Amino acid sequence: MNDTCNNNTGFTLVELIVVMAVFMVIIAVAAQTFNTIVTNSIKYSKSEESNIEGIIGLEVMRHDLEQMGFGLPWKFKPDSTISSSEYSECENALGEELNDAPGIPRAFAGRDGYGEYGSDFIAVKASTLGVASTSLPWSYVPYHNYSTASGGESRPVSWSSQNIQPGTKVIAIRSNFNDENDDHVLMENSGSYAFDYATDGTIDEAFLPETDQQTHLIYGISPTTPRMPFNRADYFINYSSSGAPSPPDYCAENTGVLYKAVVNHSTGDYDYMPLLDCVADMQIVLGWDTSEQGKANNVDAYSSLPTSDGTVTASPATATSWIKNWLTVSAGDPEKIPRNIREHLKVIKVYILAQEGRRSRYYTYPEPSMIVGKDCKSAETADIDCGSSFTRSYTFSSEQRKFHWKLYRIIVRPKNLVSNQR
Repeated sequence: MNDTCNNNTGFTLVELIVVMAVFMVIIAVAAQTFNTIVTNSIKYSKSEESNIEGIIGLEVMRHDLEQMGFGLPWKFKPDSTISSSEYSECENALGEELNDAPGIPRAFAGRDGYGEYGSDFIAVKASTLGVASTSLPWSYVPYHNYSTASGGESRPVSWSSQNIQPGTKVIAIRSNFNDENDDHVLMENSGSYAFDYATDGTIDEAFLPETDQQTHLIYGISPTTPRMPFNRADYFINYSSSGAPSPPDYCAENTGVLYKAVVNHSTGDYDYMPLLDCVADMQIVLGWDTSEQGKANNVDAYSSLPTSDGTVTASPATATSWIKNWLTVSAGDPEKIPRNIREHLKVIKVYILAQEGRRSRYYTYPEPSMIVGKDCKSAETADIDCGSSFTRSYTFSSEQRKFHWKLYRIIVRPKNLVSNQR
């Protein structure tokens, strides 16, 4: 009789080796797939982070460019007592070149190639550009606006929760559309700072309208004593001398952070607000109406910002001398440059080249360079041949080509300039 209970069955050594080899192949493939998924996930998530940063940060810049000139005085009183001790501006070494103090402020000031890596630099001026909420409200005082509760004094028109709060430091600008010499004049008092006061629901007599043709516009500026009768925000790629923090470690070489740097009223230095990381370049193109006082309401010329020595590139070339004078030459008239900018500037176009996502070991950017700031066309006019006047061919290094890149465009018609109110 056979003893079947003693039969032993199992796998041979060869079979075990084959099975282990198959499992090792499967595990290796799975690990590589998982690594690819994780790598792509990180790449796409960082890419989306860059896109979100671009949307949010550049919307701040777009808003400020649109607001330029809001609440700015156009002239001082003939017997003005404002001095440099009362009206000073930026004290950061980088921004001092764009100061107007103690003169009439321009809606913007900028320099071509003045920022890091040959990028452009622009300072925007308006009452609404401060970081404190006190810079947002505004009101007005008509000639006949009395309050029996305050003893018959004129006071700002109240808009409840949006009204200027007591203690807010504000400026008063006289509006008189029937008298050009008495329009948009900065009001002054005899205090230590001639152009500001803290509103408490009533208005100092020095700031009240004197005739029924006058209305005083009241703009919130700062919670502390203002050093200038407006707020100012400078936009630039972080610069070694600006004191701005260094860019993140994951940024490509020769890139920095695009900052909104607000001039602090107490110190004159910058309060930094990062808008977009890993920016390689920013170029700005200006669109102009060159007709008399800009009354054609049409963009018929484009230009660069002026360089530090005042050089301006324009297209058509015949507009170069006009635009240069509008941007840089006052000819002894302190109101001339601000007025020309208000009357002739129509469009500002900003081009920002920024890294998208993080470095990829197996990726090479397909182009060795990118054109930044080429578009000089406008919907309001026939195409203007810019040639290479406003272009910058940005050449990527071999290391930079390990990154994805994106060109952001901001096109703004500043709505508070006279040229865009006709």
